Amino acid sequence: MVEESVLLRGGLKSMPTLELKIDRLERLVGKKLSLKDLEYDLQWISLDLEDINEEEQTLKVEYNPNRPDFSSPEGIARALKGYYEVELGLPQFNITPGKVILNVDPSVKKVRPYIVCGVIRNIDLDEEEVATLMNIQEHLHWAVGRGRKKVAIGVHDLDKVAPPYRYTAVKPDSVSFVPLHGDGYPMNLEEILLLHDKGIEYAHILEGKEVYPIIFDKNNEVLSFPPIINGELTTVTDETKNLFLDLTGTDFNAINLALNILSTTLSDMGAEIESVKVIYEGEKEIVTPNLDAKKWEINADYINSFIGLKLSNEEIIKCLKKVRMNAAKSKKKGYIEVEVPAFRGDIMHSVDFTEEVAIGYGYYNIPKTIREGGIGEYHPIQSFQNKIRIIMIGAGYLEVLNFILSNSERNYHSMKQEFKIDNLIQIANPVSKEYDTTRTAILPKLMETLRFNRSEEKPIKIFEVGDILLLASKEETGAKREVHLSAVSYHEDADFTEIRSALDYIMNSLGLSNDYTIKPSTNPTYIEGRYGEIYYKKTKVGEIGEIHPEVLLNFKLEFPVAGFELNLQKFI
Repeated sequence: MVEESVLLRGGLKSMPTLELKIDRLERLVGKKLSLKDLEYDLQWISLDLEDINEEEQTLKVEYNPNRPDFSSPEGIARALKGYYEVELGLPQFNITPGKVILNVDPSVKKVRPYIVCGVIRNIDLDEEEVATLMNIQEHLHWAVGRGRKKVAIGVHDLDKVAPPYRYTAVKPDSVSFVPLHGDGYPMNLEEILLLHDKGIEYAHILEGKEVYPIIFDKNNEVLSFPPIINGELTTVTDETKNLFLDLTGTDFNAINLALNILSTTLSDMGAEIESVKVIYEGEKEIVTPNLDAKKWEINADYINSFIGLKLSNEEIIKCLKKVRMNAAKSKKKGYIEVEVPAFRGDIMHSVDFTEEVAIGYGYYNIPKTIREGGIGEYHPIQSFQNKIRIIMIGAGYLEVLNFILSNSERNYHSMKQEFKIDNLIQIANPVSKEYDTTRTAILPKLMETLRFNRSEEKPIKIFEVGDILLLASKEETGAKREVHLSAVSYHEDADFTEIRSALDYIMNSLGLSNDYTIKPSTNPTYIEGRYGEIYYKKTKVGEIGEIHPEVLLNFKLEFPVAGFELNLQKFI
């Protein structure tokens, strides 16, 4: 069972956890295991132990989001097979060429351009495996799919619909079907977004789109309305024997990775993988899933220099095989050819192989040394940030963490600020319009976080300490970094007095209460007469006030918001 702890949607999320049963792990690994051994061993394959239940013979582990293949017992068992040397090298999976076809209409480019598919035959899942399938789907939505924005997964009973399938885009009111977990009656796409639980939760992904994506079968039966909800027609039951998987999204590599993780997990459960031909009309044809290994060439000296060892090529090759990669000597002297499994999406640079070799070698085998001058300490800026965090938590605010990349529209227009593209750092080739610039203030990101969580219990009081980036022609890079603090309070009685009290608390805690003042001013983001500029020793360091009603409407917020933003750089 997967338990995901999410503090705030769009804000800081804690690490995902997974409950492992010893008897199931033993079957998957093919080796007798014990709680005592696993308590020690799991840390060496990058898992953190959260809890042990000796009575039920279970463990709860925490894994890093960059390893979404660890979101199931099957994925962890693959790593343990290598660690225990039960099975070395690249895991092997058979894919049977299939006859199922899905046609992609060009209209989806306007809303959700990519789709990959797969067929899973002869499934016979027990209760635990069914729970795993549901949980891995939700975890991939989070870890790879960014809350379904980037990747959305549909799992269907293959035998209830007829291929070829068609992925297209339609007007919101032009198609009706019975959605999964609805009330059993047909709804059009617009009604689903307004009335269905999943529609309400994920409607923001399709906001502003003129057409919505949908998947039909040969008889125009609806399989799915991605990324929102499947049709009730294709509901998976305990009688389901064959599955059809569809993964749609805005990032082709991300949907491929999610499909590879899902299909290999089902294969490890005993099912058979069958390929699907996906035809992008007028462009290309692809066959998915594609489990071909990714090939790399790495320098042995480069690996050793990072780890601080003098491993031979043969030793490095064995280490890589223990982490379930294939490796062999290259024709190029001093280099090693490596094959990375298709379910690993975390290998992005040669430096990533240093960690893999260290895991294969065993961190516990690396000699402990202290280099001269190698005792680290926090940078003064980091120490100051940590102090601010403790103060804000003491004031009753919850910390969130947002991306430095931002959206120029929401950063300016939504905040009623004048937009000048020449004053922004622009991303040359953004993967998504969501992230076309870097943030120049933290407050707009906190407004977004409130928007995603507006249905949560009030009051919502959040803060963030982090970097902003500004153009700076005198800097070598053409830009400079500043550390800011921003905080907002969202509830029916939020006002200037409340947020001023929070600011006073911070200044008192820092011993600066006599060195700062607030001067009335005007700013279109804030309500006139309820806004002020914050000065520290005659230097402007921030802004504070009640957010303007028009800005609240832009972020679909129904209650008042009071907030402030401080440039912490001025205090260091």
